[in-house]
Amino acid sequence: MPAVEQVTPSLLSRMEHYRLSSRRAALAPGGGPRRSRLKGGAVEFADYREYTPGDEPRRVDWKAYARLRRLYVKEFLDEREDSVLFLIDTSASMDFGTVDHKGRFALQLAAGLGCSALAGQESLAVAVAPDTGREGERARVLRPLRGRQALPRLLTFLAGLSFAGQADLAASLQVALQLLPRVRRLYVFSDFLCPEGCEPLLQRATAAGLEVYLLHILAPSELNPAMEGDLAFIDAETGARVEVTITPAVLATYRRRLEDYFAFLDASCHRRGARRVLLESGAGAATALQQTLVRAGLLLLRGYIGRRRYPF
Repeated sequence: MPAVEQVTPSLLSRMEHYRLSSRRAALAPGGGPRRSRLKGGAVEFADYREYTPGDEPRRVDWKAYARLRRLYVKEFLDEREDSVLFLIDTSASMDFGTVDHKGRFALQLAAGLGCSALAGQESLAVAVAPDTGREGERARVLRPLRGRQALPRLLTFLAGLSFAGQADLAASLQVALQLLPRVRRLYVFSDFLCPEGCEPLLQRATAAGLEVYLLHILAPSELNPAMEGDLAFIDAETGARVEVTITPAVLATYRRRLEDYFAFLDASCHRRGARRVLLESGAGAATALQQTLVRAGLLLLRGYIGRRRYPF
């Protein structure tokens, strides 16, 4: 519960003014807030184009004509519902940090992004990767929610999560997709601290035709460790023990290998058409949501239609 309680009502209220961006048009039938490829009579503006004979006079922008003496026609986007899935890594490696706890930070991000999705009338589901060390345990799935009134259910679900054991994100996604066949966009909250990186997950996601966003969460001490001397490291998930003498040269090697790992993840994302955004858990949820993710293009203010420049 503390993780969700730290997402203040004022932050959640501000998050209602944002929407989750999408690189694709929606395909699902029925009304909803996501833009589709069909241009019709919906209220959301899409674009201008020059008038051609046969266009309806009511679509002409007469104010633009008064200034430019040229006819431009407004086009609007039809809208379709799009289903969103949050996949949260609750493995032991996410149980790291104190004030910059990675798992708590992940849940705060999920609460903020979930608020944006629900306020925008998007269909939102959440899946939690189970501990693979527990035989028979399956992914936990919160069935699709919609509307502002569903936010307490989302917060209650997130408040009940804990971090332990190991997790198989790819297998968890497969289970979730069997239960949620209409998912179109996937947001993964994880540190991706596993030898295979994100490739197995991306293989399953792209095979299902999903638009994928990886929220890569690391603690400040993982990004830039400040330590020295003889230390023993124990893997939180496997229990493997490694003893090492920390020197400036060792730290330099660590940072170089970390950058190599980032490049490995980005190469996988590039092949699969996914996006990875690195987030530092010490930055705070408000900064990550309202600055980092906005700059990365994952969140947009409602009503924002892009940076297209028009001739007037």
